[in-house]
Amino acid sequence: MLFFLCFITNYSFAKPFRFFISTILSKNLSLYIEIMNMRLFKVGLIVILISSCSNKTVQESLLTIDTLLQNKADTLLTTSMIEHQATSGKAIIMETATGYIKAMVGLERKDTLSPFQPTTDFCTPYPTEQRQIATLLAALETGKISLSDTVDVGEGIYISDSDTIKDHNWHRGGYGKITVEWAIAASSRIGEVLIRERAFDDNKSEYEAAIGQIGYGKPDSVKGLDCILNTDVAASKISPIQLITFYNAIANHGRMVQPQLYKDSVAIINPQIASKANIDSIRQVLERTVAEGLGKRVNTNKAKVAGKGGTIQIGNPNDSTYIIDFCGYFPTDNPRYTILVVLEKQELPASGHIQAAGLFRKIVEQLIQNK
Repeated sequence: MLFFLCFITNYSFAKPFRFFISTILSKNLSLYIEIMNMRLFKVGLIVILISSCSNKTVQESLLTIDTLLQNKADTLLTTSMIEHQATSGKAIIMETATGYIKAMVGLERKDTLSPFQPTTDFCTPYPTEQRQIATLLAALETGKISLSDTVDVGEGIYISDSDTIKDHNWHRGGYGKITVEWAIAASSRIGEVLIRERAFDDNKSEYEAAIGQIGYGKPDSVKGLDCILNTDVAASKISPIQLITFYNAIANHGRMVQPQLYKDSVAIINPQIASKANIDSIRQVLERTVAEGLGKRVNTNKAKVAGKGGTIQIGNPNDSTYIIDFCGYFPTDNPRYTILVVLEKQELPASGHIQAAGLFRKIVEQLIQNK
């Protein structure tokens, strides 16, 4: 408790941790008021607070957050939201091997003219195209699909269960016949549907069970986040903390580690979410997405990056909201960090492989600079 009281008395230091201070205080507010009203404890409390605030070693030993990196991520996210007129944004940086969260920033505002406010919600599922990677991995695990197989996405418009699915290039005639690998590297929504139908015979319950078996939607909770983690596979929704955990498992060659805000021992959720061969195939797709596919904008000459973006439009055509994201890791040969960025905006242009990718690249370059 004293650790967090120290933050309150020193806001400049508290800023990097604002995403969960409010949660801690809400649980301990009555205790705090009670102590502050007890005159006999006032002097002793002040002495302890001063001692606690001056002891950075104690503070840093409790949390995985890197304060300098947290501040930089906050600045980069704010700048990106202003540049792209976003109303909501999140950025998470995870240490790949340990699952330690080194930075976690969330900002929101009512409109582009309103001031930014911190948000603590990293648990609510949001709609994203990132399920494509999980679909491909689950399909590869069945043995019915390989990266070299072809799918015909036609002219970019496809009817499935009375739903009309459009690829991003439908107005240019679509991709036609392409390999499974390129379907995902090019973020073909139709390609994902065809892969799923071929692997699971359009059996949705079997598909959702397979998605769960590879860990998409884990963990169920994270110490330090006072919320319930949920996933809605059918609606392509997953929480930010669960999505980065899944990508982190890919970066770890299939080893899924528990995300952590406290420096506890590394906890393993699943030692191997899928066969190593199929994990390698997914890594190949993510690397190609950045090297040749839609993810080229995250390329930097300072490190080799792997990842994928997504773009979702919600609402009616006259009043749409766009949710764009990019998730990935670097360096590809021996990943050190896994990163997720999410932006929400009301107007075009909006693309996970452009605006979100640009923010992702800046975070990568900042991490390299900090080495």
